[in-house]
Amino acid sequence: RMECKSTTTDVHGFITQKGNQGTVYLEPHTQFMSFCKEMDECIEEGAKNVRQALVFLRTKESELAKAGGKAASAAEARAELAKCKTTVSTNLAAIDATKKKLTQAKAEFAKKELAEKSAHIEARERKEAAAITSEATAKMEALEALAKKVAEGVKPLTSLESAEVQSFATPVSILEEAERGLKDTLEVAAETKAVIKESLPKLKTANKGPLLEARKDLNRMESKTATLSAQSKAHVESVNNKCKAIVDAKYGQVAGALRSEILKRDITLDKLFEELKGAEDKIPEEGLCSHLASLEGFDVSGEHARLVCRHIEKGGISKRKFCAFLQKYFKVVKAIAITNDFDVGKAKTIRKAELDEIIEVLEGPRTDSKIGLTRVRGKSLSDLSEGWISVVGNQGTPFLQEMPKPFYYCTQEVKLLPEFKSDAQEPVRALKPEEVLELLEGPKRETFDPALRTRGKACSDGATGWFTVKDKSGAVIAEKDDKFYTCTASVAMTDSLDIKECKVVRKLAVGENFTLLEGPVQEGEAGITRVRAKALKDDKEGWVTTKGNAGTVYASASSKHYCIQQETALQKKLSSSSEKVRDLAKDEMVQALEEPKEETVPAETRIKCKAVSDGAVGWVTFKADNMKKWSTTYKCLKAAPLHDALAAEGASVVRQLEAGEKAELLEGPTEDGGVVRMKAKATKDSALGWLTIKDGEGKRFFEPVA
Repeated sequence: RMECKSTTTDVHGFITQKGNQGTVYLEPHTQFMSFCKEMDECIEEGAKNVRQALVFLRTKESELAKAGGKAASAAEARAELAKCKTTVSTNLAAIDATKKKLTQAKAEFAKKELAEKSAHIEARERKEAAAITSEATAKMEALEALAKKVAEGVKPLTSLESAEVQSFATPVSILEEAERGLKDTLEVAAETKAVIKESLPKLKTANKGPLLEARKDLNRMESKTATLSAQSKAHVESVNNKCKAIVDAKYGQVAGALRSEILKRDITLDKLFEELKGAEDKIPEEGLCSHLASLEGFDVSGEHARLVCRHIEKGGISKRKFCAFLQKYFKVVKAIAITNDFDVGKAKTIRKAELDEIIEVLEGPRTDSKIGLTRVRGKSLSDLSEGWISVVGNQGTPFLQEMPKPFYYCTQEVKLLPEFKSDAQEPVRALKPEEVLELLEGPKRETFDPALRTRGKACSDGATGWFTVKDKSGAVIAEKDDKFYTCTASVAMTDSLDIKECKVVRKLAVGENFTLLEGPVQEGEAGITRVRAKALKDDKEGWVTTKGNAGTVYASASSKHYCIQQETALQKKLSSSSEKVRDLAKDEMVQALEEPKEETVPAETRIKCKAVSDGAVGWVTFKADNMKKWSTTYKCLKAAPLHDALAAEGASVVRQLEAGEKAELLEGPTEDGGVVRMKAKATKDSALGWLTIKDGEGKRFFEPVA
């Protein structure tokens, strides 16, 4: 319904425009609509008349055909009709064309009319869209400029061929500038992304016009932000790859030059480290670069040297990293001769290097261009013998395989002994679980003579079992004791030697045992043999007659009793690894029940090592259950926090490391109140902090990746 006024009568009132069944009673009316209506009616009238004329002409043609007539007049009439018919058809076609033009013109007019009606709405929406996208657009322009700067900045290096890269003088400058550019790019990209994220919800309902276009623009900008970030990262990665190619070429040369200096000056690696670090804890980058520049006969550009330094360790080189850089190790993968000279033609064989031997490089590698052999002067850790060894044969056969310097860590307490032989020695100290050891010599096999063991019965309580008479090192653990006597007849123990003047302490029963304290003494007048003894049953002391004047034997010395010289175990079986019955104390007496038997003792693997924590040096026995191979890479076994300080209590959490993550040890392992901790860098994101390797209850959170 709508309120209206009649244009003819000026009457006001409400009229139904559209019924509930959809019937339309009123429709909009304008002068243009009136014009179009009149025009449509006029054209339709004209078209109607033309069609009628066309029908008329067709009728006449038909009549003419039926009437017949003279040939000349009939032909003339038909020609005239055809001419008229053509004219009428042309006019009808013209009217149809005009109608089509009018239909198109009406549509165009409607669009223009709608556009004029919507012009102020569109203008408002454009202004609104511009306000929403303006900040993102500005950020995007800044991001594009930064990304372009990164792309152009890396070209001087990334555009070079492999051979040209090695002579490029300023790779570090390019890399540092690219990294700064990437940092700025990623920061602006993050800001742009945040602005877009904040702006998009404002255009969530837009489905047409400027606001819809604005939403599409923001989506395009979001996609481009990710693209530019990825491209900038790729540019920096490309620079890193070029720098790595330089490092790969110079790394071995720098290490070789420093090893040559150590040999030439006859100094230790530790001495060189102390010189280069000066008053610092680490070797400064500039310090090592200056030192390399000063080496006679060695040439490396300043920025190439800086790349090598940073590859060893960024922010200064620690002793561990410096040693790992200079100490090159190989493992023998195919038996090869160790010779006394580099020149194979002149060299004499010292001995054969066996499979799996570890060789420390002292000089080289050097290549004999005449025969194509690559050789090193090295020291075998098995026996410390030195000589020249071929790394690769002239046909490409590998004899040595490069390996990292061997380190181990203790999984339980281990004694560090001063000598190779594992016999009774005063230990240097006890190595604690998680302590890291540097291999100096070995592994070497220590062989042993068979141990001697026998089955016996303890005289004190009758406990039976096997005990060691002589151990694998030859040490006597239990010694036969001829001072041990057994009563063969009942006899008195008296308080003095003189049989006439003595008093009885007590009677010793048949089978009772005692130990000799003094004697035997022959009492001439009585014709008897006496000893001063101590009864094992109650420790009573006194004199006992062992042989009477008529030859009667009252007590005899035993050949089957042993005196324990040092505490040892009484065990259930011959094997010294069998279950223990109890410990036998020093000076305890044991009666042998069987003849002694040999126990074969397996050889043990011994290594000479140095504790990383304090430099203590000595030999340890390497077993599967007490030591394992160690590396600076640790794997997280259980989720653990990364703290900003050594002491976990009160420290802030940098982030949580999840099971399976890896971290590189930078400092430690260090024990703090029973907790083993290490300073480390997370492999995933380079986050730095302190991690718990093992807590006070023995729960392990990290273990080295061998």
